[in-house]
Amino acid sequence: MDEIQAPLAGKISGGHILVKALKNKGVERIYSLCGGFLNPILVGCQEQGIEVVTTRNEMEAGFMANAAARTTRKVSVCLAEPSGFTNYISAVADAHFAGDPVIFIGVSSNSNHFNNNGLKELPQAEIVKSMTKYAVEINDPARIEWFVDKAFDIANNHPKGPVQLSIPTNFVFTGKTGSPPDEGARTFDKFRKKTHRPHPDPSDIEQIEEILTSSSKPVIISGGGVWYSEAEKILENFAAKNKIPIFTPFTHLKSIDMSHPMYMGLYDYHQNPCSRLASSEADLILFLGGRLDFGLNFGEAPLIGKKTTLICVNPTAKELSENALADVRICSDVSAFLDTLDKRGNTPPISSDWADSLRQSRLESLQPYQKFLNTNSTPVHPLRLCYEVLMSLDEDDILVVDGGDISCWCETAFNFWAFEGRKIGGVIANGPWEQMGTGPAYATAVKMSKPNSRVILITGDGALGLSPGLTPLETAIDREIPITVVVANNAKWGMIHEQQAAMWGETNATSLRDVNYSEIFEGAGAHAELVTEAPKIEIALKNASVKNRLLPSFIEVKTLSTPSPITQGLVEMRVRTAIE
Repeated sequence: MDEIQAPLAGKISGGHILVKALKNKGVERIYSLCGGFLNPILVGCQEQGIEVVTTRNEMEAGFMANAAARTTRKVSVCLAEPSGFTNYISAVADAHFAGDPVIFIGVSSNSNHFNNNGLKELPQAEIVKSMTKYAVEINDPARIEWFVDKAFDIANNHPKGPVQLSIPTNFVFTGKTGSPPDEGARTFDKFRKKTHRPHPDPSDIEQIEEILTSSSKPVIISGGGVWYSEAEKILENFAAKNKIPIFTPFTHLKSIDMSHPMYMGLYDYHQNPCSRLASSEADLILFLGGRLDFGLNFGEAPLIGKKTTLICVNPTAKELSENALADVRICSDVSAFLDTLDKRGNTPPISSDWADSLRQSRLESLQPYQKFLNTNSTPVHPLRLCYEVLMSLDEDDILVVDGGDISCWCETAFNFWAFEGRKIGGVIANGPWEQMGTGPAYATAVKMSKPNSRVILITGDGALGLSPGLTPLETAIDREIPITVVVANNAKWGMIHEQQAAMWGETNATSLRDVNYSEIFEGAGAHAELVTEAPKIEIALKNASVKNRLLPSFIEVKTLSTPSPITQGLVEMRVRTAIE
């Protein structure tokens, strides 16, 4: 038999041009699952020194790209072949609602047979158009670099978010990628990565200063745009200097330091009842970089009082148009807005009594749950589990949160932990899309982006089963990414189970098989432990920390099924709706 030759070795294809364009933008890593449609791109990545993180499912690749973008605030890339495109659509939605700057690249059917039932032919751009800032199919291999430049620019600028580039298979493989431009022709800078930061109008700043000066009980709500404007530190300093309490909206990104003395927790009636005092007494709400969506009752009472002056600051007119109920709307990059306001120094600090009263209200609201922090009853109370994990974290550690009721119990644990005066490196939780099953992919990508930080994931057994992959830790095990996954196992879809039980006195289709997941993950190659008693959680976390020097760790904790505060709130809301 004749030796198989490599006829394409050394040839420049459209796939190579695509990779080179990404390299010029500073992309160092892409997330993907290999496929024959992708081969020129994968080979091009090796030649250009771009790392390919291969997963067992394109949905996982998409979630990893989202988490990397959210952690680093830099554009990340997810790549898929035609059938893999449909796998990552959930990740596109996740990035859309969180504002993650991700370029999703789908290799599409051969353009020579467009609209003729080609192999795996789908109108990719049309399918995800409603979930992306920009979605297009490249129409000429000579314009690949142009399309990459535009996609990068749109994803990277306000409001940040995902884009979709589709590229026909024949463009990926072709060696006919166009001729150099004519001498003297205008070209664009293939290396540009600028983020545009619109500054506020001076008259807007003067108006805000006047409103703030006359306010005695102001509140700042910090949306995800604070994070993506890199404004969290200046916001924290501004709030501390002016003694203005800060909240974050329910379902939005964790945009500031949760241990900051002016941070009062979620702006949510059920998970953080001190929000009720703020909503009833605040005379001013300064909402930065967010949307008046479900989490804020769309800007309506009772979360935002009828007599409260509501100011929204967003970097684009489109975002402001969606915050129609604001009394004052300011078009500005959040960082530029705060920097201008702070440097002018025309907003005198308010009395500390206002922040003190909110802090006291937050503390008092925790009293009914205090007993669960110390109980050693079995199964383990989920609040005790979340609190133990939080108390194990150090200043550079990052917590990833996933799941239903367990993530809500984690919010209650945050309220307790806030009074301990401890700091951690950050919290990565589901964004407004509330997509469960993201946790293992998020944690793995966060650890890869922040290799010097210890990364721990809290999730539930329901969400664990939704996580894509051979096992949800396959990528971490395969690449020796030392994360710790803590799973609360109550053998139920807890949030749904508790709602049914409370509203109808019976449950259906909410039970899960009581599986010892620790055995599965130990067999897959992770360090794994099963915990059935609360005092042993701390020991298991210490063991995991030691084992994390070599491999990922998995801790399964048998937990009690009990409704979190938000589940109780959802029951009240849905009963009221049914009665009405």
